[in-house]
Amino acid sequence: MRTLFARLSLRFKLVLFNGLLLALITPGRSMPSSSCHTVLAESFFRRNAELFRPHLAAVGLREQILSAPESEIPVTKYVALWEVLGSEVSPTIGLEVAMRTESSELGAYGHAIRCAPSMQLVLRSLSRFMVVLTQATQLDFEDNGKRISLAYRVTDASIVQRRQDAEFTICTILNLLREVTRNPQLSPVRVDFEHRAPSDLASHREVFGCPIRFEQPDNRLYFSRELLDMPIRTVDQRLFQALEPFLEQQRQSRAASTDVLSQVAHHIASSLSSGCASLEQVASDLKIGVRTLQRRLAEQNVEFSQLVEDVRRSLAESYVMQSDYSLTEIALLLGYSEASSFCRAFRRWTQLTPQQFRQRGRS
Repeated sequence: MRTLFARLSLRFKLVLFNGLLLALITPGRSMPSSSCHTVLAESFFRRNAELFRPHLAAVGLREQILSAPESEIPVTKYVALWEVLGSEVSPTIGLEVAMRTESSELGAYGHAIRCAPSMQLVLRSLSRFMVVLTQATQLDFEDNGKRISLAYRVTDASIVQRRQDAEFTICTILNLLREVTRNPQLSPVRVDFEHRAPSDLASHREVFGCPIRFEQPDNRLYFSRELLDMPIRTVDQRLFQALEPFLEQQRQSRAASTDVLSQVAHHIASSLSSGCASLEQVASDLKIGVRTLQRRLAEQNVEFSQLVEDVRRSLAESYVMQSDYSLTEIALLLGYSEASSFCRAFRRWTQLTPQQFRQRGRS
């Protein structure tokens, strides 16, 4: 199969790859802009300042975020920071930080979870308002009548290395449930992760106390339905009633931002190889006027040219990391007329050549 694919013309490869690209950037698996989809710092970054500070520069973040709870951190840089910590500090850093993370560090989102008057509302708030804290992610609460589950994933298909984010998030959810029930022994019946199994699972077994499966479709916590009957020991119904309308308003705003940018990014990505990723062409594809598109982007504090740059960079990193395409083929996919122009842009983005980036990722 590999030999056959190698014999195909470049033009036919591009057609095939564009089909795959469009499948990856559907609304359910959007390709967001790193300059727009964000994580709110809240007090979480301030509490972990000493851990994060030495590694911020490696992913292009400034120290100001450590003392400014209102800061919005690009999701791509946030996830990349976790991977740097996993490499430089501890391979189980996501689990370690999650076990000491409390609801009060997560802003209004965390307070609503802590104050919810029932387990049903705790789980609903965890799922529904996740986008308020972190865009380009999805947390689904499911009840099949036999057991319940919470499934988490990053919806930005360009973020490939994300083990630490997954382990941190899944473990944080469990820790929040232990906090609101005041039951430190609360354990799921099973845990799933997307990534491959680490060589040492001692920390995972200690944290979760249940069977753990890897290379699964998503990251998921499974519980018996008895969880729904557990009393919430941190209830503050009046505060919850005050927070819920605010979070709903924020959810709609943050979700709308994700939807608009994902649609525009989708059309940019599908037009790059043909060289038609212009403001006028994307507006035409969306069947809206150019000024309307400019206004919608301005509402999100985004410039079209920057969005094109962000989509091109995200795709470039994915192609270099995940495919065996030559630099000429990748350059054509991204709308460059020659490989040298692509290599200069790639070095500007990452401070590495494409060859160095590919080698580092695979090692």
